[in-house]
Amino acid sequence: MDYLAIQEVVKKNQKRAFFLYAQDEQFIFQIRDLLRKKVLKEESSLSHIKLDSNRCTPEELDNALSTYSMFSEDIMVELTNAQFMEGSTAHPLKEVLLEYFKNPREDLFFFGYYKYENDLSKRNKYLEDMKKKFHPLVLVEGIDPLKGKGMEQLITRLMDEKGIVASKNLPIFINEVFMGNTLQLEKELDKLAAYADGRELKKEDVLTLMEISDERHIFNLISLIFTDRGLGRNIKEILNLVNDLIYRGEKPEGIMASIGARLRQYFKVKVVKEKRGTVDEVMKVLNTRSTWYAENVTKIASSITMKEYDALFKVLLEHEYQLKTSSTDTSALLEMLLIRLVNVRGIQ
Repeated sequence: MDYLAIQEVVKKNQKRAFFLYAQDEQFIFQIRDLLRKKVLKEESSLSHIKLDSNRCTPEELDNALSTYSMFSEDIMVELTNAQFMEGSTAHPLKEVLLEYFKNPREDLFFFGYYKYENDLSKRNKYLEDMKKKFHPLVLVEGIDPLKGKGMEQLITRLMDEKGIVASKNLPIFINEVFMGNTLQLEKELDKLAAYADGRELKKEDVLTLMEISDERHIFNLISLIFTDRGLGRNIKEILNLVNDLIYRGEKPEGIMASIGARLRQYFKVKVVKEKRGTVDEVMKVLNTRSTWYAENVTKIASSITMKEYDALFKVLLEHEYQLKTSSTDTSALLEMLLIRLVNVRGIQ
């Protein structure tokens, strides 16, 4: 379930107990803050009980869930760092929660969560199986990363909140080039707002400032290799950037995989254009709603000839074979790959 859908559940007051898990902790915090605003009259309310799973006892959790307010507002109980819910292993706090989820109170709002570290931990089969035993007033969900239109809506909302003036297409563009979590996104938008200083924000500003992750640096590297004037010419700049990536801890194998994936993408677009395909057909291949992005990729894809594509794929296959069958240093292998890719330029 995505962040925006869960937000709507909170706004419509449809549930009384929430247990969420996500890789991007900011999504959890934003939903939590929305619930706080709905339930509590003030942040320091005596009806607000906060517990940390690493410190509280089952008795303390049970007592919190049994507390009644002396005031007119509802009780809100928060339970942080609830990693004990990740699997089926028995845990005293888990027993209390599972029992409560069968019959939650309508005058108490519960909010518990944990953050998972990577995609391997994303699916909680245990909780998915348990959900059918829970009361309809309970929402137990993993928060899916925002993609496509949902991410564009979030970017638009944050830009409006920060007073950033921009064209309607800029959130689409930012969504295409941004790599990172929502906390990073907010910080990047703060930088962009300060940089623009009231004037209309441009795509050039985004490309100048939004250096927010190694993924973004890989994006820059690929842009140096594949340009709208054909294969890149500045091999020194390309090698300097790839050395910086490796210094940052990026794996050479991952960089090679990214280069191969982008080359395959360009080739697919080249084939569409060779068949006189429309921009809409290119957008479908790229799975994007951005005309600007589709046209930009088309320029790059079209700048490479079919003979160059043939040679580029042969170089990639040879290096993949070397990677899997030899003990050559992977960093050196990546440098050799980049040199050979660029030297394909103008092949007849």
